[in-house]
Amino acid sequence: MNDLLIYLAKSIVSGALFTGFYLLFMRRESYFVLNRVYLLASALLIIILPIVGSYLLPGILISPNDTKLPLITLPEVVISTTALLSPQQESRILDWMTIVYIVVTLALLGGLVQSLVRIGHFVRTSLRAEKYRDNIYLVAEGNDPFSFNGRIFVSKDLIGSPALKSIIIHENAHLSQRHIIDLVFIELISSIFWFNPFLFLIKKFLRETHEFLADREVVRHGTEPVVYQQLLFNVVSGNPQYIIANNFNFLTKKRIVMLIKKSKKLAAVRIGIFMPLVFAAAIIVTMLQSNRLSAQTTEVPPPPVSVQVPVPPPPPPPPPPVKAVPQKVEKAGAKKVASKDDVFTAVENPPEFPGGEEARVQYMVSSIKYPEVARQKGIQGTVFVTYIVEKDGTISEAKVMQGIGGGCDEEALRVIKNMPKWTPGTQRGEAVRVQFNMPIKFALDNRPKTESK
Repeated sequence: MNDLLIYLAKSIVSGALFTGFYLLFMRRESYFVLNRVYLLASALLIIILPIVGSYLLPGILISPNDTKLPLITLPEVVISTTALLSPQQESRILDWMTIVYIVVTLALLGGLVQSLVRIGHFVRTSLRAEKYRDNIYLVAEGNDPFSFNGRIFVSKDLIGSPALKSIIIHENAHLSQRHIIDLVFIELISSIFWFNPFLFLIKKFLRETHEFLADREVVRHGTEPVVYQQLLFNVVSGNPQYIIANNFNFLTKKRIVMLIKKSKKLAAVRIGIFMPLVFAAAIIVTMLQSNRLSAQTTEVPPPPVSVQVPVPPPPPPPPPPVKAVPQKVEKAGAKKVASKDDVFTAVENPPEFPGGEEARVQYMVSSIKYPEVARQKGIQGTVFVTYIVEKDGTISEAKVMQGIGGGCDEEALRVIKNMPKWTPGTQRGEAVRVQFNMPIKFALDNRPKTESK
């Protein structure tokens, strides 16, 4: 679930960067073709950059003290100021999140399908009606002009109107520039990735850019800007009827302003300078590794204790009675040789906490108290503790491999040292010493604190 939340955060931050830049430097300028390309690229990058940055690109801002964890790693225990998030609870939360996601996505896709069905019905009924000329079809009076899939639909009451020529040029511009592809693309990704609100802003900006481009074509074909402005005033009637069709009356007031807008060269210089910086910032954000930024603290934490386990030398004669089992990929690491007896990092029958995994989680949650110093200073993160389960099930050699400070390290160590006896691990029928690594995550809630008077 952490990976999902990290993806959501990176996607939203990337969207904020791209849309913020567009609002500050591009939306008020008349570089409509550039704006269109930028918006489409932004929508795509918002989706793929967090994936590429998290899984394919090398992470940055990596702390040199990061500790590799070569031992058997138990499932993480989360210690919160309010509630426990065990792996089972996280799974249930993830299930509910999945259900909500599916329901909302299906609802949005349903709206898209409904719009397609309405347009299809409109096309069928118009084709049975009168065909004006070429790709132009007449529909019932009172309908706003719009274009879709190579056809232009105009109201019968526009026949003979001096505005009809400009409307047809406008709608043909939508068709020739293939704006419908943009609309279908942005509708699909905003329906699937609806959790990112900036995609809906990009969709709005893209639709208005389409109108600016079509208006420009009308003026280029000889229509006087003042005459066309008057036409736009006359056809104002409300919002567009279809979410994936180009409607003539969309954003009328702003189109009048942009019709005579002439951007200065300085605006192009600003865009050329700052656009690469925005893309670079978005890439950097998506390359940040979450586990490097988990400890949020206002003090400098003590350096983590790194465990460097050397490769064991060849066994001296006589050989030890029990050899370590070669480790699997998921239990990577090397054998650590203790002073009295062999220490295993992978065995046939691992040690078990009395009562099982659920009992271990409950013990940790009920025993660990969130340190007040860490709570006041906003310190949170994951403490990694290593320890050995002895042949009799007792805990020994517990120490912090990587900590976060604020008393969290000491509290985690205290509780682990006081754990009850485990069922010891066995190898080839004999009890053996087994080394474990346990991650303990300290997490603060987001509710504001109230000061007592």
